[in-house]
Order: sequence, then C-alpha cells, then structure tokens
Amino acid sequence: MNKIVMPAHLIATARTQGGVFTTKQAAAAGITRAVTQRFLDDHVWWSLARGLYSLSPDPPWDGLAWGGVLLGGPDAALGFEAAGHKLGMCAPPSTIDVLTPHQRINRGSWRFHRMPGIEASGEPPVARIEQTALRMCADAEPEALFSQLARAVTSRRTTPRRLLDAALATPNVRHRALIIEALGDIAGGVHSALERRYFRDVEQRHGLPDGVRQVSLQPSRYSDVAYVEVAVVIELDGRLGHSGDGVFRDFERDNKNSIRGYVTLRFGWNDIVNHPCKVARAVAQLLVSRGWSGMMTPCRGCPDGQAE
Repeated sequence: MNKIVMPAHLIATARTQGGVFTTKQAAAAGITRAVTQRFLDDHVWWSLARGLYSLSPDPPWDGLAWGGVLLGGPDAALGFEAAGHKLGMCAPPSTIDVLTPHQRINRGSWRFHRMPGIEASGEPPVARIEQTALRMCADAEPEALFSQLARAVTSRRTTPRRLLDAALATPNVRHRALIIEALGDIAGGVHSALERRYFRDVEQRHGLPDGVRQVSLQPSRYSDVAYVEVAVVIELDGRLGHSGDGVFRDFERDNKNSIRGYVTLRFGWNDIVNHPCKVARAVAQLLVSRGWSGMMTPCRGCPDGQAE
C-alpha cells in the first residue's frame, strides 16, 4: 500500500496551532475521510475530540488551548485562568476555559462558557487582560487578589486606570470594593502583596512617612521602598528571585547603596505579617537617627511603650 503524505501546508497550519487542527482544515487541504482514517490507523494523527486531531498523542498545553478555541468556533477565545496563563499571570490550568458566542458542550480538558461580544486578541485568541484579571480576582481569596492585579499591571499589558474603569463598569463583580482599593495602592507604586502590607500595616498605621516605591537609586537596580530625604532604603524579601544569583544581586545593590550613603533595612514576610509594630519601631528609630523630625504613632495593636 502506497504511503500517504500529509500536505505541507496542513503541517504548517498544525504547527502554528500547537500541533492540532480540525476536520475542516484537513478537508480544505484535500484530505478525505478515508485518508483521515488511514492517518489515524497508522498513528500519524490522534483524535482529541470529534472533529479535532493532533500530530502527537500527548499535545502540549498550547496545543490543547488551541484545540479549545477551534472547538469553540468563530470568535471563541481563551478565558479565565487559561487566558491568565497566556498573559503571564498564573500557571497553566488543567481545565481550559473557552469563551464562545456559541452553545458548546464541555468535553475532556475543555470547559465552554457562552459569552457573546468577546473582546480578544492574539494567537490563539485570548480575552482582554482587564476582563481576565477581574474574573481571576473574583475567583481568588482576598489575600491573593492583590497579587493578581499587580501581575496584570507589571506585565505592562494594562494599567491601573484601565483595570479600574473595567471594575467600575462591572458592578456585580465579586470583591469589587477590594479590587478598587487595591488598584489605588498599585497606582501609588505598590507592586507586591508584601509591599502593600508594609504600606498599610507599617507605614500608614504607625504614622510613618510615605516612602517612594520601586525607586531606582542606581542604573538597572530597583529598591522596594526608599526614604530619599534621609537616605534610608527598605527591602522586602517576599518576592521570587531571592536565591542563588538573586541573592548576590541584592547584596551588590545594597553595597552600592551603602557606598552612596544609604542605610538599608531588610524585612521578610514573617516580619511584616506577624510583627508589623516591631518593624515600624525599627524603621522609625532609623528615620529619626537620620534626620526625620516626625514621630511614630502607635496603633491599637502596639504593646505599651512601642513608640518609645
């Protein structure tokens, strides 16, 4: 029996779609039902769902994402966590959510949501980052909500203003008040959940001055918080990258700041979350020693004499 060769342009199409393609695309390349069955029998193709095929028995996540969009039909797009992953906001989900204006039945790895008027872009199409971020925040616990929004903004695909406009236009979104509050902090330069806790639980609750967030005191190096007038830097070690080479870069940055006359205090997650009053006292004492004329204001949780 003569070997059947898959058309080159169909191979090219499949490769741009993570190795998957549809019956319709195969037919457009001249593949008949008989040839399709031959490819399946010879394990050249594998069936993922009715009308959907793959060049491998175990397609990558991107292939499955493409498969969901192809099954969703015209104007379908990745949504929710699937969109979040493509936008760099989260890990790849095991179930791929697809937004489509058509009625579709859930199957395999795909979950379909009928949603007309989807605004999407990219290959495969992905729902707008503002819509995606709000949905992920609605599904998140309050403590994780800030990180979701911060990741959306630091991806440089959107801005706090655009996210705020989307939230204001969606009155029924879950955690809406928290989202609006968090976006105000992010617009002010707070870029991580730990930075937000420092800003809220250390600075604001104890009457400390507002530091400058994510300030560049040297080329290509950023510090979490700086009180520039008194040359004090606060580094918060709750982010990724603080191991191996990341630790060396932190030391190098701190050393260079010290040469320029800055004093650095470094705090971790446990310090900020569990001992914010102690952190505030340490920061206040250093600020005063460097020339700050203000005074720390004890909060309700401060032990007696905390401000002394």
